[in-house]
Amino acid sequence: MSEHALIQKPKKHNFILENRSKLILSGVNEVGGFNENEITVYTSLGELKIKGNDLQIVMMSVESGDMEIAGKINSAVYSENTGRVPNNFITKLFK
Repeated sequence: MSEHALIQKPKKHNFILENRSKLILSGVNEVGGFNENEITVYTSLGELKIKGNDLQIVMMSVESGDMEIAGKINSAVYSENTGRVPNNFITKLFK
């Protein structure tokens, strides 16, 4: 196995907001936590915090990294990547 096979290519990330009531995401690596007022997800581009009211995860596919959120969405804020991605070669190297 070559070393290139060990490094995972980041998933493509999309963010589609429809009428502030439906959010469709791709490139989701992990859900950090959720309740009706805030959902935290870790994407291929960093941490994303979604805030609003009556938020719910309608669909989440671990295989594809696709996710759909419904509710009243008031804000969505990205932070720098916090290292919360699936373990890969680089992560194991620096442990």
